[in-house]
Amino acid sequence: MSKQTFKLKSLAIAVAVSNMTAISVNAEDRAIEQIVVTAEKRNESLQDLSQAVTALTAKDLDNKYISSFVDLSAIAPGVTVAKNEGFKTIISIRGVGNEANQNATANPSVSYHMDGIYIASPYALQTDFIDIERIEILRGPQGTLFGQNSTGGAINVISAKPNFEEFAGKADLSLGTDNLRKVRGTVNVPINDDLAMRTSFSRVKQDGYTQNVYNGPNALNPSETFVGKDMDNIDNLSIRTDWLWKASDTLSLRFLAQYFTGESNGAGIKGIDDPTPGARNLSQDTDSSYELDSQVYGLIAEWDAGFAVIKSLTSYQKDDITVVRDNDRHSFDTNPEIQISVFNPEINIQTTFTQELNIISNEPLFGKLDWIVGAFYLDTDIEITIREELDVGRDGVLDGYTPSFPAVFSGDRGFISDSNPQRESLSFYGQTTYPISETVRLITGLRYTKDEVESTVSNFFAPTPAFINPKTEDLTGRVALEWDAGDDTMTYVSYTRGLKPGGSNLTFSEGDEALVRAAFEDETIDAYEIGLKSEFMKSRVRTNVAAFYYDYTNLQFQASDFNEFGSGVSNIPESEIYGIELEMTALIGDRFSLDVKLASMQSEVSADYLALDNRLLIEDVLLADGVTPAKEEIHGANRDVVGFLQNLSGNELAKTPGLTADISLGFEDQMKDGAYIGASLQYTYRGEFEQRVFNNPEVDTVDSYDLINLTMSYDNPGEVWGVDLIAYNLLDEDGINSAMTDVFGVNETGFQFVAPRQLMVRFRYNF
Repeated sequence: MSKQTFKLKSLAIAVAVSNMTAISVNAEDRAIEQIVVTAEKRNESLQDLSQAVTALTAKDLDNKYISSFVDLSAIAPGVTVAKNEGFKTIISIRGVGNEANQNATANPSVSYHMDGIYIASPYALQTDFIDIERIEILRGPQGTLFGQNSTGGAINVISAKPNFEEFAGKADLSLGTDNLRKVRGTVNVPINDDLAMRTSFSRVKQDGYTQNVYNGPNALNPSETFVGKDMDNIDNLSIRTDWLWKASDTLSLRFLAQYFTGESNGAGIKGIDDPTPGARNLSQDTDSSYELDSQVYGLIAEWDAGFAVIKSLTSYQKDDITVVRDNDRHSFDTNPEIQISVFNPEINIQTTFTQELNIISNEPLFGKLDWIVGAFYLDTDIEITIREELDVGRDGVLDGYTPSFPAVFSGDRGFISDSNPQRESLSFYGQTTYPISETVRLITGLRYTKDEVESTVSNFFAPTPAFINPKTEDLTGRVALEWDAGDDTMTYVSYTRGLKPGGSNLTFSEGDEALVRAAFEDETIDAYEIGLKSEFMKSRVRTNVAAFYYDYTNLQFQASDFNEFGSGVSNIPESEIYGIELEMTALIGDRFSLDVKLASMQSEVSADYLALDNRLLIEDVLLADGVTPAKEEIHGANRDVVGFLQNLSGNELAKTPGLTADISLGFEDQMKDGAYIGASLQYTYRGEFEQRVFNNPEVDTVDSYDLINLTMSYDNPGEVWGVDLIAYNLLDEDGINSAMTDVFGVNETGFQFVAPRQLMVRFRYNF
């Protein structure tokens, strides 16, 4: 019996036993809390939505020690969060993520919204959560209300709003493994009856859990001895202020500003050929670094016009990231056969303006038709600078280059590029809900999107800037049928079309044989879903099930070409994904609760498509004569490339684990003196997946892992103060969070592990 089969059977037995336990034990006056979400732009019960949505409350985030997007992996069914290049957070929902993340114009497939405001930069996913009320994870394409870049789904992070009721606040201090020091604070101030302010901050510092054991010449400065540092360290600061003005009984204005800054010694990505003993020990001869500044400013105006609520959401966003990284992920001393490659630096600056307008009906049109109409505008500007230093002579020394453009080389040369893509997008949308009968409702939605990218690209091998101007104009939408099968049971079927616009490449090839072209095409998904949402045992048990099938067209993925540094984004014509998900919550007796989230899915490329695995071109760098040994075979007299191209038909798509699971057992009780005690035991399983669509067994298979987390809490009578004991990765598993094979430079593969066992204590105070 395979390990995964055993776990599947074990999980099935555990769920069945838990259901029996919930049924056999009866406690009066205890029911599952009803969660209200804004997944469809209006306040609705989670159980009334005809789509798969997972909602995490502030209590859930604390109990499971979720402090950033990375911690969401497997928390909701079918959700996988991985790191690419160590500093890019890639979220996949039901196997749909960003498989072209090394291109700044290739947007994520899971859209991120903060208080309803669309956040454009994928680097904003690096920021910490701060003063959160809840997180809504919408699984499946959001082709109508959320629009582009949500072919996988959407995540809406809802922060706590200022209130006019009382001066109050909270603070907590966490101390733990690897010298963790984390301080958070929030204060709510009602300035008068119509104006309130809420300000929060978070400061986190922690030593790294990955150790660079290298001690020798610095690749960037051989005359200097570089002693390896700890990596994956944290030095983050988050500040948020939120102002709410009640201008009248029908008009409110909310201004929010959020600032995040973080820096570290770089991510601990261990090269696949690094012989250093220990999962979290590595040897790299580059002094890596990472710095990110992220700013979001938003203005939300809401006016109750009687017939409808008119809502305006305006934002300005800026993200600035600078990275120096060991691109070969090894040291010359331990792996002299691998060329030294350093990105020094990689800079990405993105500024964005967004404006959205929603008009949401208060009263049904003609007494029956609920409706929403809206418009969305985005204008974003990205400046990209990449400078690779490369050891072409294979002598272990980087001779560098003169930082001018066109670049002047003193010997070594690598991938050097400047790009300035600009994206402008405009869309209009509408959605209606029509009651066919007392128990049956029809939902229809349509969205028109017009998207345009203008990009100027310069490279050292093509110093004359190229102008690229891909455009998109398309319709997406949704049709769903809901049926109330009982007072607490609703079933639905739906069809949704999702869109992710195309864009421009940093590098590309020309001619009929080119595998990577100047622009890549739009990505679309036709999604079919059937679901059941139910509550029974007097709302003590909640069970939601969804099954889905995706017909995927023009999947954007990171491709390679035969020409030097010709890598970029291309499209796989046809793919499919299908699966089933379960979410169950059960209250067991007076004190216990069980929360189960499971997802099983399969995927494949469903049509013939020839592509080049850049791992076959491990020597894919420029030699003095411009041709590597690998390329001598490729660029032969007849350019016979048949032996190097791979038909991807039948291959599994990237980051689609066959099984993900999150099972939590909770305990809460009130003591005689009024104090509260609680505990949460969490088991998370993330199944095996392929890191790339090439399914190369040497580098692509990422093994499954299990995590067990434990939280124990005490709150004094009156809940003024409390203390939590937290254990993350209690069994100290060496699970691989992600793998990355770079398509630029030397095409090396690296692995990044989950954090080892972390023991923490958190002190909380409310005032």
